[in-house]
Amino acid sequence: MTSSEPGTSQLLRIAADRYGRAELVEEWTWPHGESRVARVRTGSGDVVVKWVRSPRTFAREVRALREFTPLLAGDASQLLDLDETAQVVVVTFLPGDLASSPRWSEQPAVHERAGRLLRRLHESAPPQPLPDYAEQLLKSFDSWAERAAALVDASDLGRARAVAATVADLGPVDGVPAHRDNSERNWLVDDAGHVRLIDFGACDVEPWWVDLQRLEAREWSGRPDLQQAFLAGYGRTIDDRTRHLLRAYRARAAVSTIAWATEHGDRVFADEGRAQLKALLAEGR
Repeated sequence: MTSSEPGTSQLLRIAADRYGRAELVEEWTWPHGESRVARVRTGSGDVVVKWVRSPRTFAREVRALREFTPLLAGDASQLLDLDETAQVVVVTFLPGDLASSPRWSEQPAVHERAGRLLRRLHESAPPQPLPDYAEQLLKSFDSWAERAAALVDASDLGRARAVAATVADLGPVDGVPAHRDNSERNWLVDDAGHVRLIDFGACDVEPWWVDLQRLEAREWSGRPDLQQAFLAGYGRTIDDRTRHLLRAYRARAAVSTIAWATEHGDRVFADEGRAQLKALLAEGR
């Protein structure tokens, strides 16, 4: 069962229950309606109160905040409190502007620092073998393809599935605590250029290269210097095997983006998914 969206007053009440005083500073909502976030001023300083609609997303966020982000200390959101019934977390407020803002967008130095930070997230737990990864990827692809059947040409879905299926030929993979929505939209940069990581609702144990997919589709398109900077910070390169594995994942990601964004009325995001799918299929020609 999903949680019903709270109003601003309920978010403030949850903060007030812990801190005694809560004053709204700013609030963010999105057309997809999957979350609601408020910056709240309390007697102990500013905090962030976040509501998440989906129980699965809420569970992933809480797990990440409990198990993974503590090792990143002040460089990532830290859990302060939660209301499991309301599906609300209270986390530390982090200074800075989104890296996607005009001040910081598409700067190699920011990408290099983000790469270093992501490596720390990935090393916040030991690598975990994923023996069923290929099977699960194809199962996920088929589920999303069914939801996208009326949105994408059947032949394109078939070709994309063939790309996804190649993951089975490339051997075993290990999983790490992957952010899974890693891009400039979830990096904060302060006045000193320090990068911090936010929004862990998608975080799950996945192969490390999953966290390159959004960057390839967005910021790195036509900007190899940003990719090089990020990978230099991360301390790893994309070899041929990784490239093939990432391509299989991109097939699933493109189809899921089209379906999810269309279901949530996000035309821009759906168009992004279509562009990803077109680029992927063009590679195979």
